[in-house]
Amino acid sequence: MRGPPHGPTFPIVLLLGALLILLTDASLPLLNIVAGVVYALAMPFVALATTYVLVDARVREELAPEPVPHGLPAEIELA
Repeated sequence: MRGPPHGPTFPIVLLLGALLILLTDASLPLLNIVAGVVYALAMPFVALATTYVLVDARVREELAPEPVPHGLPAEIELA
């Protein structure tokens, strides 16, 4: 199952924005700027983590041993 391309950053920023709106008396444009800065700072880490996971999955797939057949092949071919 694949998630959204921005990973968990977007829901965290939404939660941060909602908490700031509910718990502070700051203006909405200021809170929007704060949430945007947090999003901009978190995106490089999300990109690095996504790259690491994709490269790790590819290396694991390429280094995996060949699958062993589950049964013996048929001795007589039916034509």
